[in-house]
Amino acid sequence: MSIDDTKAMVDALDNGDTIEAEKSIKAALADKVGSELDAKRKDLAGTIMNKEPEEKDGADAEPVEIDN
Repeated sequence: MSIDDTKAMVDALDNGDTIEAEKSIKAALADKVGSELDAKRKDLAGTIMNKEPEEKDGADAEPVEIDN
């Protein structure tokens, strides 16, 4: 919660305006959730980009001899 959101919420509660206080709380929570999601997205993108490519079985794989 930013200081402005907190002040708006307290002022609204002080004036008895619970609807405006609720709007301030929802706005603060939306900002916080959005910031956390953005941070997680960046972390996940960095993890994916730094991951070593996996070898696939197929044309690039070495042949395996089977003994009978």
